[in-house]
Order: sequence, then C-alpha cells, then structure tokens
Amino acid sequence: MKTIELALELQAFVDGELDVRRRGEVEKLLATDAEARAMVAELRELQELVRANEPVVLVPETREFYWSQVQRRIASAERREERTGGEAPIKSMQWVRWLVPAFGVAAVAVVLVVPRSSAGRLGAASGFADLGDPVSLTFHSDTDGITIHWIN
Repeated sequence: MKTIELALELQAFVDGELDVRRRGEVEKLLATDAEARAMVAELRELQELVRANEPVVLVPETREFYWSQVQRRIASAERREERTGGEAPIKSMQWVRWLVPAFGVAAVAVVLVVPRSSAGRLGAASGFADLGDPVSLTFHSDTDGITIHWIN
C-alpha cells in the first residue's frame, strides 16, 4: 500500500461507498496493482466473517411495545413542561450566569491583593524591619568544633 488514503479508499470500494467515477479509477488500479487486489480480497473476507458471525439478539417485546414507551415518555415530558410553565426552571437559574464569573473575579482579586499586604506584616512580626539591612547570623557547634558566620 502506498498511502493510508489508498487503503481507506479500497475499504470504501469494498463497502460500496464510492461514486461511479472513483469506483472506475479504483477498478483500473486493481487491474494493475497486485498488492491492492490482495488488500481488497482480505477486506472482503473480513466483511464476510463479520456478517457470518454477527450475534443475533432476539428481543422479547415487539416494536409497538417500545414505541408506546417512547410515546408515553414524550407525553409525560410535555405534561410536566405545561405544569411548570416550560421556562420557569431556566429563569430561576439566571443568577448563576452572573454569580460564577463574579466569584472568579473575586478569587483573582484575593490572589493579587492578599500576598502583597500580608508580606509587610510578616516581616514586621518576625523582627526584620528592613531586609535591605545587613544581617549576620552565627552558628557554633562544640561537638563538631566549628563556627559558621552567615552575613547577608
């Protein structure tokens, strides 16, 4: 096979889905291309296997029974719509269309405002008034015999 498109076209040929013009072109191709003929033969065998082994499902009820169920449900839905007024449930949910975007805008505002305002309070609460000042920390361990000085 030269392309996937050709394989799909051969499948359409086997299924009888090609128009007359394209069908003639595929038949000319099949006359000259052995690989295409082999693919068509395999597709036809597969088609026959599927048809021969397709399970048969017998339904205990008739078509009329199922159609009456469908008609009954349609009539029930129409009566329910007449009782509720049809548009009542939709109108009662109009506020949701505005509430969801409003919550989204509020969440973005909280994310943008809260970290900036709390950062100043956090620094003041921890004892560091201005982080721009040099800070020096010392760690000494007698057991290891080391002293570490950290200067910022």
